[in-house]
Amino acid sequence: MFLKIIRFFLNLIRITLRNPNDLRHIFGVADSVTTEIVNPLNDTRSLERVDILDICEGTSRWTVQSFPSVGASVSPLESMALAALSERVEAKRIFEFGTYKGVSTTQLALNVGQEGMVFTLDLPEDHPAYLLPIPKPEERAIAAESGKGILIPRDLLSRVTFLQFDSATFDTSPYISSMDLIFIDAAHSYEYVKNDSLKGWEMLKPGGIMAWHDCNPNHPGVVRYLKESGHKVSLIQGTTLAFVQKP
Repeated sequence: MFLKIIRFFLNLIRITLRNPNDLRHIFGVADSVTTEIVNPLNDTRSLERVDILDICEGTSRWTVQSFPSVGASVSPLESMALAALSERVEAKRIFEFGTYKGVSTTQLALNVGQEGMVFTLDLPEDHPAYLLPIPKPEERAIAAESGKGILIPRDLLSRVTFLQFDSATFDTSPYISSMDLIFIDAAHSYEYVKNDSLKGWEMLKPGGIMAWHDCNPNHPGVVRYLKESGHKVSLIQGTTLAFVQKP
């Protein structure tokens, strides 16, 4: 360890002499890692890591759609991970908390099949009020945005059912134990993650999969809930997607 510390500081000196601007990246990474480690609630190191290629057995062919960069949405690798999770349970009915622009909804609809259905829930655009806390200003701004699902291709709309509710007051009774896959990517406060997860678990079939987006130190509410939930959660390498399969 002592030798590693010496090597680290020697490398910092070399980088400073060569190009001080490179220090921004180094300290940015260091800040992220130390933020994760210093607070046990943010520390995801205890979660099992799973390679995306190990989600499904054998050879797989996944369908994904690329988009121009869309903030607060899944990455291309995360899109592949959603496709892989869908295939793992041969998903025909999927429930998504958090439509936003529809990037993740599109990936789910592509992989649910022509006879399948994705139910995606978000706040009503004409009345985006919510019951539980959303502390982050950027998330409150997203909640108030219009154009929910606007990026979903028209040919996939027949596979999508839009639900406009605050998830805190959403009644799950028509959907109990009927979903193959639940994807949680709405408000990231602890209160909403817990609410959406508990309701999603009610709607999930035995053997189905529940997945969460943004399991990283930037969203401590997600990490905290997953570590307190008692679920044996796995984190897909290279992504912020965590998942668990219901017994």
